[in-house]
Amino acid sequence: MTTMPAEANFSELIQRPKDTVARMQVSARKGLRLHRRDAEDLYLTTAARAAQAVEVVDSTTRMFVALLKESPAAVDLLTRVFPEAFPWVRFLPDGAVREFLVEFVETARASTDLGTIEPISQVIAEWKHTAEIYADPELYAALTADHGDVDLGDVPAPEVAGE
Repeated sequence: MTTMPAEANFSELIQRPKDTVARMQVSARKGLRLHRRDAEDLYLTTAARAAQAVEVVDSTTRMFVALLKESPAAVDLLTRVFPEAFPWVRFLPDGAVREFLVEFVETARASTDLGTIEPISQVIAEWKHTAEIYADPELYAALTADHGDVDLGDVPAPEVAGE
């Protein structure tokens, strides 16, 4: 069972900062989810707690890197068990699962060296979108069809929320 962090409205933090932060300290996760009316929620935690999270990811990544360097069989094993962690990889071709594994581990190693885990999330999101394409036969056919040298025109800029 997952423990939920304490929650508060952002306005509570502004109006009663000591009381609101105190709620974070007694939370089992030592964090506080701050709800904002017109923006994404924030998560307030201590710097030490954030550093611990990066350290855990870094340590785990170092173990995976060492394992992959130690044995080619480890790559095969991890490729076979990856669907337990990421069930959607079942839609990827076999070679793509291995590519995802290698990119995931390499990105995790580089990201934790910088003290951030955001690039790891980006890699996961990108590969998940790739799996979505393989899972949809019509979309896959449309994206892989040979259009020859036909110029299909300009691609409009995507709309960005909040602009």
